[in-house]
Amino acid sequence: MLNKYSFALAAALATVPQLAFADEGRHCVDVSVPRKAIEARNGKWIQLTPEQWEFLRGIYAMNPLTPPGLPYGDKAALARVDGNSGGLVFFIDGDKACTPMPVPDKLLSMMDDVATAKISHEGSGL
Repeated sequence: MLNKYSFALAAALATVPQLAFADEGRHCVDVSVPRKAIEARNGKWIQLTPEQWEFLRGIYAMNPLTPPGLPYGDKAALARVDGNSGGLVFFIDGDKACTPMPVPDKLLSMMDDVATAKISHEGSGL
């Protein structure tokens, strides 16, 4: 349970500074802020593959809980802490971590499939 609170705290640390940038239309903080917050709680900061980044850009764009459009950046990182089955994706723009997006465990499984180029079809098709 403590780890869930740690993860929420890390998300808050990444989100609160964004309010200062709201007038500039950017939703980014120095990448060291969320990364250090996750690592301080023995969490993992995982650089995602270019394929996972592209996949998550589409998820982000269609997510009604994220701002309209595509996220900032040209890569992404996944923050995970023990005791939480999901994670938090940060889109990375240079030295900035931008637009954090919660990622449930089912989406993590799909991200693994994207990373390994595993193709599976649910249903019988046309």
